[in-house]
Amino acid sequence: MSAPRGLLLASAALATACGGTSSSPVQPTPVSASSAPSSATTKALNMRLEAQLDLATLGATAGSGNWGYTAPDGRRFALTGLNTGLSIVDVTNPASPRNVGLIPGPASSWREVKTYRQYAYVTTEARPYGLDIIDLGVPDRPVKVRTWDTTLSSAHSIWIDQDNGLAFVNGTRNAAGQPNGMRILALEPDPTNPREVGSFSTYYSHDSYRRGNVLYLSAINDGFEALLDVTDPRNPSELTRFATGGRFTHNAWLTGDSRYIFTTDERPGRPLEGWDIANPMAPRKVSEYIANPAGIPHNVMIDGTRLVVSHYTEGVHMLDVSNPERPQLLGFYDTYDAPGSGFFGAWGAYIFPGSDLIIVSDINGGLFVVRYVRP
Repeated sequence: MSAPRGLLLASAALATACGGTSSSPVQPTPVSASSAPSSATTKALNMRLEAQLDLATLGATAGSGNWGYTAPDGRRFALTGLNTGLSIVDVTNPASPRNVGLIPGPASSWREVKTYRQYAYVTTEARPYGLDIIDLGVPDRPVKVRTWDTTLSSAHSIWIDQDNGLAFVNGTRNAAGQPNGMRILALEPDPTNPREVGSFSTYYSHDSYRRGNVLYLSAINDGFEALLDVTDPRNPSELTRFATGGRFTHNAWLTGDSRYIFTTDERPGRPLEGWDIANPMAPRKVSEYIANPAGIPHNVMIDGTRLVVSHYTEGVHMLDVSNPERPQLLGFYDTYDAPGSGFFGAWGAYIFPGSDLIIVSDINGGLFVVRYVRP
C-alpha cells in the first residue's frame, strides 16, 4: 500500500462536545495531532494468515457482514454474510477451515448477522423478505427455521442483548417499503418466534449496541451517536446525543468499564474516534486512529483491552486500548491488495473472545482466518 499505516492521534485536554437532544448537533472540537508512528507499508504486522476461502468457494460474488459462533463443545464457526445468503465455516482448526455450507437468501449486497443461544439472526436489505432465523444447534447441519416478517420486510443490521434476550433490529422497512424505524424483539420464551415489544423511529438507526439500560444508537444519516434509555423496551427515550467528526456515524462499541466509546464514520479520511463519556451529557473526544489518511474505518469491536476494526482497503487492524486516550497499534493484516481508498476489502472483523483468532469478511476476497501473533 502506498500510504503510511497506523496514524495515531491523541489529545489530553479537549473541549466539551455535544450533549442534550438538540436537533442540530454541535460540532466537536478537533483533537490535535501528537506523535504519528507508522509501520512499513507491508502486508501484515504481528498477524498471520491461517487460511482464506474465496468467494467462489463460499458460493457468492460479494461478501458483507460477519460474526462468530462458539458451540457448546468449544468448536468455532465463522458466519459470513454474502450476496447469496449466509456462509457457515468451521474454523476450529484455523489452518484448515471446513466449509459447512450456505443458507441461501435473496440477492443483496447487505447482510449482517448476530447470534443468541444456538440461533443466528440474519438481516438483509432485500425486500420484501424479513429476518432469517437459523438453528445452529447441530452446527454441522444448520437449518433455517423461518423468515420472520411480522412487522418488517427488510433490515440493515441487528444487535442482540444477550442478558435480556432482546434483538434491536436497525434500519427496517415495512411491507410497503417505507422506513419503519428500529424494531425491538423479545427472543424469549421462544427464540424461533420473536415478539415485537417496542420500536423507535424518531430518526434512522443504522446500528446499535446495548449495555445495561442504555442503547448506543449510531444515527448515520444525522451524524450523531445517541444514547437511549431502554430500561423499558416498550418505550425507548433519548438521554443525549453527540456528533461524531465525520457526521456519518456508522457504528460504536464501549470499553469494558463503559467509560469510553469508540465510533466510526463511513467517510474517506475519517478516523476511528475515542470518546470519554464519563459525563454522557458532555462527551470529550480523546483519541483518533486511521490506518491510511484516505482510508475508511468501518466496524469496530472490543475484546477486553483489544480493539479490532475492519478498515476496508486496509484490512483488519488491532489496537491496544488499555488507555483509550492513547491507543497503540498492535497489528494488522491487509486482506485487500490493491492500493487506494473506497468501499472495497474488509467489511467486518470478529475476534473470538479471549483468543487471538480473528475472522474477516472481505467484500472482494471472501473469508480470511487470521491470528494475532504476540510479539
